[in-house]
Amino acid sequence: MVASPAPTTPAAPCFLGADISKEWVDFADLQGRTAHIDNTVTALTAALSEPCWRGCANLVCEATGGYERPLIEAAAALGLPLRRIHPSRARAFARAKAKLAKTDRIDAAVLAALAAFTADEPAPPLPSPAQRALAELMTRLGQLKDQRQAEQCRRERTESALVRRSIAASLALLDAQIREIGAALDEAIAADAERARTAALLRTCKGVGPVACRALLAWLPELGRLNRRTVAALVGVAPITCHSGSSSRSASITGGRKPLRDVLFMAALTASRHNPVFRSLYERLRAAGKPHKVALIAVVRKLVTTLNAMVRAGKPFQPA
Repeated sequence: MVASPAPTTPAAPCFLGADISKEWVDFADLQGRTAHIDNTVTALTAALSEPCWRGCANLVCEATGGYERPLIEAAAALGLPLRRIHPSRARAFARAKAKLAKTDRIDAAVLAALAAFTADEPAPPLPSPAQRALAELMTRLGQLKDQRQAEQCRRERTESALVRRSIAASLALLDAQIREIGAALDEAIAADAERARTAALLRTCKGVGPVACRALLAWLPELGRLNRRTVAALVGVAPITCHSGSSSRSASITGGRKPLRDVLFMAALTASRHNPVFRSLYERLRAAGKPHKVALIAVVRKLVTTLNAMVRAGKPFQPA
């Protein structure tokens, strides 16, 4: 009789946290292993290629406004699942674990525990270099418009002729840069066949102008790939209930992608006046006693879910 081999215990999945700063990245896993790595694609790729971390089941970092890009490229090259967490969520998780101290190594260990906690959540796809470039252009366009608005406000309050000339020169430069960035955005959209088709679909919905179209393509690449509840939550227009015991407060919205939501708020304002579908929704809610902004947020939510369905089906807007 041949003896059966003894059963082997499968290796525990590796969950990895990455605390990112400008110059380096601190890694930690649940087994207590740590590393302090230069924040470059080459160094990070080498570190994540180590046998202990090569089969990482979930890698979590905080969104840092750009310093995480080398890690994104390294994780994409190695096929590792990377999840970017909002810093407020990471800090709330740390407080829930009674981790009040804050150092790079402690933060990395907390993120490793958060990686295990979020392992069953569907990981969002990592943005491609082209998508990141489009989002960066859109962000820059918004910054330039904010600067122009600030200069226009200053011009209204100044009395000095010299200051007025200075502001006029600044406005001329800002207007030129706004045109340049806008043209670059349109060229980037037209250069990609799939993105150009999506843009054409979006523009069939009255209320979605060039600004809203650019914002959707740059800041919501998931459009058409998610269900209506998820896409509304991503934008931050999903109603969040707040009931506890005998206390019952009105539902509200929070989180989401605020720059995109701000743009879509203006698109919804136009749609509520000129698109029969959304005008009907707005007027019905106002007749029911809903405040103006509540009705408009409902229009934003309807607009987002409608556009999501249009892109998913590949069909233009059809009035009901």
